[in-house]
Amino acid sequence: MNRIIVSINDFEERAALLEGEKLTEFFIQRNEQNRINGNIYKAKVANVLPGMESAFLDIKLEKNAFLHVKDLREYEEKYLGGEKNSNSPIENILSVGDEITVQIVKDPRGEKGARVTTRFTIPGKYLILMPNDNHIAISQKIKDPSERKRLEDIINSIIPSEMGAIIRTAAKGKEDLHFKKEIEYLVNKWRNIEKRFKYSKVGEILYQDNDMVTRTVRDVFSNQIDELIIDDEKRYWEIVDYLKVFSDNSFKTKVKLFQSSLHIFDHYNVTSGLETALNEKVWLDCGGYLIIQKTEALISIDVNTGRNTGVKNLEETVVETNLEAAVEIAIQLRLRNLSGIIIIDFIDMKLEKDKLKVVEVLEQSLKKDRIKNNIIHFTDLGLVEMTRKRQGIPLSKYYQKPCLCCDGTGTVKSKESIILDIMREIREIAEENDIKKIKLVTNIELYNFIQKDYIEFITGYLRIRNKEFILEKNKKNNNDDYEITMEL
Repeated sequence: MNRIIVSINDFEERAALLEGEKLTEFFIQRNEQNRINGNIYKAKVANVLPGMESAFLDIKLEKNAFLHVKDLREYEEKYLGGEKNSNSPIENILSVGDEITVQIVKDPRGEKGARVTTRFTIPGKYLILMPNDNHIAISQKIKDPSERKRLEDIINSIIPSEMGAIIRTAAKGKEDLHFKKEIEYLVNKWRNIEKRFKYSKVGEILYQDNDMVTRTVRDVFSNQIDELIIDDEKRYWEIVDYLKVFSDNSFKTKVKLFQSSLHIFDHYNVTSGLETALNEKVWLDCGGYLIIQKTEALISIDVNTGRNTGVKNLEETVVETNLEAAVEIAIQLRLRNLSGIIIIDFIDMKLEKDKLKVVEVLEQSLKKDRIKNNIIHFTDLGLVEMTRKRQGIPLSKYYQKPCLCCDGTGTVKSKESIILDIMREIREIAEENDIKKIKLVTNIELYNFIQKDYIEFITGYLRIRNKEFILEKNKKNNNDDYEITMEL
């Protein structure tokens, strides 16, 4: 049974997708965090950079947004009097101070501002409206040619001629009525955006995507989901009302209100699954395990046999572990929302057919992923290279932060390294003639280490310079810092 479990409180909204008993996706929105991806803003051109074929736009965020000329073409044609398939340079299209409408496609990251486009998309449950683009696209997950043709014909017959749409996977098997209601709703939204632009201020949000719970209902709640269970009565009725507009009556019967003194995540074992999803090591049922590590440039996933000793021979054990790892990797990418370049180091296999089988299982498992991904190839070094589109925030960002002791490196200084730092400071202080006494306070472990190997050297070094040395223990045994004080 597949379930969506939704937990609501005063501070955050969280939703978990359970496939069977296994946690496979997790969504979260905290009240203090403003989600801006997908929002449409009124923007003002701050700078035009011909050499980069781009412009920076003021949308009243901390950093200016970035717009490339290729993301401006439809807007140029429709609103700025440009020619179809124009190749005009950006400096001939925009000038500093111009006001335009843009949509955020990438949230700000680090030193970079948001990436924006004028290729607008307004998502619904079955369709994504493209108000400035009049072609029809269909989800690649709908394979049947006759069904693709049927859906394309339906949409072409009811959508405004100047607009286009992306037909989503959820549209498979749906009839005209579903699409008519949704297109009418989405087109009205776009008309309101156009009207608001005329009297709104720069930086004003003209359109904001739905909250996390509604997005989950829209994007995840499908025929493959047996139940949606939520612990908040107000939001329960909001979901029921939303489904009345956009879905079959059968969907309403799948929505259930959770009423128990036990927390909903504990009842459905979401909490324990979430804790596992934050660990670097992920155990496989066969006894093998994955090590998942994130660097600035890429995600590395290492597959190990671990406790899996097999029953026949080493090669079969290796293939078995790799196949199970391929399935689990696809789940972990979705659950942790890992993106960018991903390098998978499967255990070395001798036979080419086994490598192909592992890649095939990985590809099949990734088909459940709603975010675009692409397996590049199996390299000569036995590594699988793949990419996954950046969308949203990685799970770890909500629950983890860099270690204050190691600055996020995962390691801390050794005792020997700390001693060298202490010695350098003492040498600098010893050069001051008016300093007569130096006191060092450390934790117990470092105190014992200095007493054993360094105390004679330090006291002797300072005695020659007519300075007294005092070593004391810090009462906070777990404190790795040290403190040096001086007296005249």
